[in-house]
Amino acid sequence: MVRSGSAMRYGIEFEYLLIDASGPHAGRIRDFTNLDFSALSRMLAAKPGLDDPTLATGDQGIRSGYWYLEGDERAHPDGRFAGLAVKGVEIRTPPRNSVAEALDLLLEIERQLAATLATHHLALGIAALNPLHERYVFDPPLNTYEQRTRAADRDFAGNDIATLTFGPDLNLSFAERDWRRDLDAARKLNFYAPFIVPFSFDSPWYAGQPWTGWSRRTWMRCGCRPAVRVYVEADNHAALQASPLMRPARLPGEVGRIEFKAFDAAPGVALLAALCQLLTGLCLDDSLPGRSEEPDVDLYRLAALDAFDEAQIAHGAQRVLRASEAALQQAGLEAAAGQLEPLWRQRAARTTPAHALRASGQPYWPGGLAAH
Repeated sequence: MVRSGSAMRYGIEFEYLLIDASGPHAGRIRDFTNLDFSALSRMLAAKPGLDDPTLATGDQGIRSGYWYLEGDERAHPDGRFAGLAVKGVEIRTPPRNSVAEALDLLLEIERQLAATLATHHLALGIAALNPLHERYVFDPPLNTYEQRTRAADRDFAGNDIATLTFGPDLNLSFAERDWRRDLDAARKLNFYAPFIVPFSFDSPWYAGQPWTGWSRRTWMRCGCRPAVRVYVEADNHAALQASPLMRPARLPGEVGRIEFKAFDAAPGVALLAALCQLLTGLCLDDSLPGRSEEPDVDLYRLAALDAFDEAQIAHGAQRVLRASEAALQQAGLEAAAGQLEPLWRQRAARTTPAHALRASGQPYWPGGLAAH
């Protein structure tokens, strides 16, 4: 049986590339260089989840419903919203009682989104990094208002990198846990993240060329973007001051949410399920001693370059897998433990999704998760 106080809820956010589906440029990646935010917003305005009270909408209302455009929000000098430099589209699910339920809903939303895009000759693609651009350049340059507001908000750190990168945000929460236990779990995830992110590596291309490693996304973002966050009540000042990993919840339903953000966007429902269960096991585990709040940039970059060919990364990944599997089994979650099998195969073969993507010669995986 699952031990008392550990009933779980899951939510998944997944970012996709937008691709020309037909015509003379079929297969072309669409992004901030060739997408009109206003026109695309109108195309995607009819969507599910607009009346779902469990999801926050953001200051500008862009993040509404179960899908929305993702990118860099720009402002006029007086602070008014000026537009969005679109990097792609994101799907998010409301919380569900199991990984299977969250994945089923994600796939249903993806089906609806793909059908809507198809009417406008667009399609989905999956990769962890826009493979075309060396960098995202602010165009026009940031004005004084933008510079001031971004300097004051830590969530804007590395936004130029975030506008090129794609990943799933995997969210889980445990009933009746207090914020201290959630924070301890987040510190553990932060410490062991460099060992588990290679399971998702999916960015072997950079600026139109093969990169020297397997996750340019990890290499770029590890020092400036968070790996994990924990959400608590906005008036819980003790918790918010306890760690830089803490964030104020925008809605009551967000309280207790642990959000893991370091995985690459990689194809495959079985892989995504395995990653969710890996995190579950790590949060249930009480054997692993490592805890941290700052990123180990050197270790992340070692992993990004060599993945499981690096002995330190391979050993750490195996240790974490064993601990997660044992914790799931101890909690009576045998089926969840079995879903880790794709990760065991990767570890044994020392491969990642990036190996297959580079071997294919494709810059991204065509289609959504359902296609793989």
